Amino acid sequence: MKLATWNCNQAFRKKQQQLLKLEPDLAVVPECENPAKKGNWAEFTDWRWTGDDPHKGLGVFTRNGITISSTTEITEADHVLHIETSVVDVLAVWAMNDKDNPRQRYIGQVHTVLENHPELVGADTVVAGDFNWNVIWDESPKSQLCGDFGDVRGMLNQNGLYSAYHAVCGDEFGEETEATFYMHKKEERPYHIDYAFVPQGLMESDVEVTVGEYREWIDASDHMPLVVETGSC
Repeated sequence: MKLATWNCNQAFRKKQQQLLKLEPDLAVVPECENPAKKGNWAEFTDWRWTGDDPHKGLGVFTRNGITISSTTEITEADHVLHIETSVVDVLAVWAMNDKDNPRQRYIGQVHTVLENHPELVGADTVVAGDFNWNVIWDESPKSQLCGDFGDVRGMLNQNGLYSAYHAVCGDEFGEETEATFYMHKKEERPYHIDYAFVPQGLMESDVEVTVGEYREWIDASDHMPLVVETGSC
């Protein structure tokens, strides 16, 4: 199974072919328009979407005959979606700012969802998407969070889920050598803020993790795709 997560920076209908070249079986796509409103999605087997803005929400797309059997939207977050597919359960994430409740902004939003909905995350779940956070910001957030990256990582690890990138590449959290995001599209401002936490059992099989290169993707988005390919599902 090949999983890709890519914040497309809007207008995914015009950029989907670039992602399809990676041949993902399942794709988590933050900042995607509502597929029911625009676009031709014939290349995909199934999809689900959530969001208030039809131009900018969270989409999950499947290919190669993988179907989605059920969907759970999360009331505490506009852009977190749990889906059950014919091969794996996925908690798709696009963590955002929360001006009404700053304690739940960005990684705090992910923490709130995990804390309030433990039933949605088990040993066979994949948690993937744009977390909009790196552990380097845990020590000095601009204001207090209800939970930071270390807390979220700990909760996921307790469920047997581990960051595929860090497990395969060997980088320490906060010291990533490959960036998934370039602030204002500037190459000199790289950050690693997109993740795929996968079951430990999958990590014991042959796993490949790749991150898109700046020169190939920056015209399409300020985010690079993170791709995880496992030998089994």
